[in-house]
Amino acid sequence: MGPFFQFLLIFAAAHNAFAKCRCTPEDDCWPSASKWNALNNTVAGRLIQNEPLAKACYPGPGYSESKCRRIAANWTDEYWIAESPIGYSYPLIDTCPPINASIPAYPSCDLGNSPVYSIDATQRQDVATGIKFGKANNIRLVIKNTGHDISLRSQGYGSLSIWLRNLRSGLQFHKVFSPSNVSCETNWNGSAISIGGGYVWQDVYDFAAKRGHVVVGGADPTVGCIGGYLQGGGHGSLSHEFGLATDQVLEYQVVLASGRTVTANSCQNADLFTALRGGGGGTYGVVVSATIKTYPTRPTLYNSLTITGLQNDSGSVLNATARMISKFPAIVEEGFAGTSLMGKVDGVWVYNAPFIKFLTDDSPGAIAHAKEVMNREIINELLPGNGTKYHVDSQWQTYRSWHEWYEAVPHTTPGANQPMMASRLFGKKSLVSRQEDLTELVHILSTSGHHLTTGSDLTGGSFMIMNIVAGGNVLENTPHTSVNPAWRKAYLLLQQVDFLVANAGSAEIKKAKDQLTTKKVAAMKELAPGMGTYVNEADSWDAEWRKDWFGDEYDWLLSIKRKYDPDDVFWCWRCVGDEGWEEVTGGTLFGPLCKVK
Repeated sequence: MGPFFQFLLIFAAAHNAFAKCRCTPEDDCWPSASKWNALNNTVAGRLIQNEPLAKACYPGPGYSESKCRRIAANWTDEYWIAESPIGYSYPLIDTCPPINASIPAYPSCDLGNSPVYSIDATQRQDVATGIKFGKANNIRLVIKNTGHDISLRSQGYGSLSIWLRNLRSGLQFHKVFSPSNVSCETNWNGSAISIGGGYVWQDVYDFAAKRGHVVVGGADPTVGCIGGYLQGGGHGSLSHEFGLATDQVLEYQVVLASGRTVTANSCQNADLFTALRGGGGGTYGVVVSATIKTYPTRPTLYNSLTITGLQNDSGSVLNATARMISKFPAIVEEGFAGTSLMGKVDGVWVYNAPFIKFLTDDSPGAIAHAKEVMNREIINELLPGNGTKYHVDSQWQTYRSWHEWYEAVPHTTPGANQPMMASRLFGKKSLVSRQEDLTELVHILSTSGHHLTTGSDLTGGSFMIMNIVAGGNVLENTPHTSVNPAWRKAYLLLQQVDFLVANAGSAEIKKAKDQLTTKKVAAMKELAPGMGTYVNEADSWDAEWRKDWFGDEYDWLLSIKRKYDPDDVFWCWRCVGDEGWEEVTGGTLFGPLCKVK
């Protein structure tokens, strides 16, 4: 037993005195082995008692040097991570990392913030069974698909997880969409795809491409389709062209806190449908299927721009990046979209921007015009410093379809890298009229900060992400959506990612988080007042999260939460309805979930 769990045994009585709490393994109310066995029988043997992913690296039962080597080799592989019910691409706390077996003293190896049990759901009834078991036994429930969860919503100490990755009832293409309720009128007469369960975007992109179509999805192919991504808004390279991913949803199938499965669309449970289209996942019900719009594919123009700083002039890339950001609205209005990154590689700053234009006209004249806009607004601005302050490389390519482009360019990001993320949506005015402030912001975001006493870096590196995935049809208000209204004014989603130093403890993590919130997020807000951020890629410790994540939609969303889940069966960190409960951590980073008095 690790020291954290020894602490919890002492802490158990105190947290029960705090208020009504969800039962944990340290409590007398925790279900007996016979109850867990009965649950396992009910779900056809698909209940998993979780063990730390790297348990094989630690002395004791299960130790295996060869298995540990395989685990360490795959530790940041997103495909491997998703195969485990407790695999997370972005764990803030790693209580059992793979370690070198030659070290003289081993740290503890605990589950930490991961669920104790997981139901490997393969049908909707498994979801309902898990919900009912959690309610009946006062256990914290979490919902997980692939583990892409920057805000820690699918993790929870002492919890039962409903794992949706293997719930797959199929992908269905509809040449012409018809609602489940035939009497329900719809203003969409185009094609659609029904995503029946835990598919990832690569699955759906391939399925759509075989039928000559595209969908609005995430950049990373391993992101789950129907969970937090879709329900929180969802952006990608085609969102500028067609709107946010959540704007594409035509219908959901949802398992409610009661265990009942319902259809949610513009006619049936329309308020739930609206809440699930932008109000965040994990709190209203468990989505087990979603039907989304599809569009005929088109040729795609691609520009890859890379700026590499020279060793003797590291600040020039930062200044050039700020100048480019101020020009983003011009290329957004031309139809370009994509995600650029800036970070240090081998000690020098590097900026890379893989932008596309989804062509409505692929004639030589139209392509030449698009290139002229990009060259005039962005690339020509950089040429005076080329070869003296940095190196500029710009490459163009035209692909026959969006899918052909997507397959040709790498998109997967490494997992298990313990990042902390913050973001802000920026309107056109903040970008084009405040050049000096933009430059100052880029420099603030690029600093890692230092401990006041030791002088060492607070973070183990960082990078800045500039998503031009808004503008265009994202600006259009869409009926039955509850997405943050700031999206409807946005031209840029700017993200800052800071990585924790290796083996960071509670104190180091807190210092790094505080710097991100009080310095970097504050600087973003100053430049973009009255805006907000993207719920799935936000600073989880922002005190103003309700306003910044949901805007003026929060109070209405809370009323829908209360209607469909009056007993708080679903609770997750920084989700709608999290008030009234909190994790009692006792000075650590996680702990039991208790009702606030």
